Amino acid sequence: MLKKAQDILKKFSKDVWVMYNHENSDRYFCKLISDNLATSSICFISQTKVYVLVNELDSKNIYDLKYKDENLHIIVYSTNSDLQEKIEDVIADLKFPKELSFSYSTMGDKNIDVLGHGEFISFSKLIRKPYQKYNKKLKISSAEKIMYELDSEKSDLEISRLKILATITNKILERTFNNLKIGTTEVQIANLTRQIAQEVMFEVMEKLKIVSYDMAWDNCPIVLTGANLAKGGHSLPSDKKLLKGDTIYFDFGIKAVFSDGMVLYTDMQRMGYALKNGEKMAPKNIQNIFETLVNSIEEGMDYTKPGIKGYVVDTIVRQKITKAGYPDYNHATGHPVGRQVHDSGTIITLKGAKRSRIGLVENGIYTLEPRINIANGGSIEEMILVTKYGGIPLCDTQKVLYLVK
Repeated sequence: MLKKAQDILKKFSKDVWVMYNHENSDRYFCKLISDNLATSSICFISQTKVYVLVNELDSKNIYDLKYKDENLHIIVYSTNSDLQEKIEDVIADLKFPKELSFSYSTMGDKNIDVLGHGEFISFSKLIRKPYQKYNKKLKISSAEKIMYELDSEKSDLEISRLKILATITNKILERTFNNLKIGTTEVQIANLTRQIAQEVMFEVMEKLKIVSYDMAWDNCPIVLTGANLAKGGHSLPSDKKLLKGDTIYFDFGIKAVFSDGMVLYTDMQRMGYALKNGEKMAPKNIQNIFETLVNSIEEGMDYTKPGIKGYVVDTIVRQKITKAGYPDYNHATGHPVGRQVHDSGTIITLKGAKRSRIGLVENGIYTLEPRINIANGGSIEEMILVTKYGGIPLCDTQKVLYLVK
């Protein structure tokens, strides 16, 4: 992981990334160095070297990690004044880099904004002292591009497991649609989904070494039917009944905890239609809604390649909806997913959002979730793996409208 971080520094022409960690306050430090240090620790990652400054109280813990990288230097300090001297030594060894990148967000992203305001001020003073002492210039910038890149790329194991979990999520939704009945309320349908999820997960947990699972978010699943499809996508299920002639939409995901501690999330949406008496298929207007959603996702997948800005993919998908004569929707077209329901990284949304101007990352996983935001409209959400040749869905995509009889 350290080598990966250094490669990202080179990619973005950044000199040094500096992390401050106290009692696991910096999850990036914990991931790259250790999550077993209680006292204040500082890590300098340059393109060629890594320095970790650790209090003597934690020295045994850091040495027990037995780093083999000859370019990683562990430096133990005792007092605050000793720490200041050690910081000066590191900065001097790095030849007083003109720019240091800290772990904070310029985009209002809480996942990236590791240093709190007060911590940023005090840490900046600590780091600036050697520069002031020797009359050197220093620019402090955000390390957010490095952090987003590091967060977004999924490992081979994460990808393989997320493919399995996406397939399971799809199976839960298919089984739910197969058990739907006209006249059931949205709340009852949500409860049915949870019940079926429990049954399906019970079947696979031991085989997949999943030690526990849960819904992916507190009010999961979201279920909307008929006129309620004009509501916002995060609206809670209500006592409205599923009626003949209604469309129905699910927003659903699972959180799975594996025996090795890995935690992964899915997030998918599926659409159906409740047949009226005498109907064997959905009427043309409903089928057009469904096909427009499917086609917009397929076109968007062609553009989900490394380096493509999030707003570019958003424009492709969103225009497919509006050019078909449907109203625009008031949310992002997609987001990173996997380690959380909403991971840090590129948001596939309008150009005005800062995070939409970040490039997609190869082996990153993002959702595409266009919506036709009208009464009896619809929404579909697929999880997409970014490759150099375009997006690949993690499981079978919805190509056929579910029909409820």
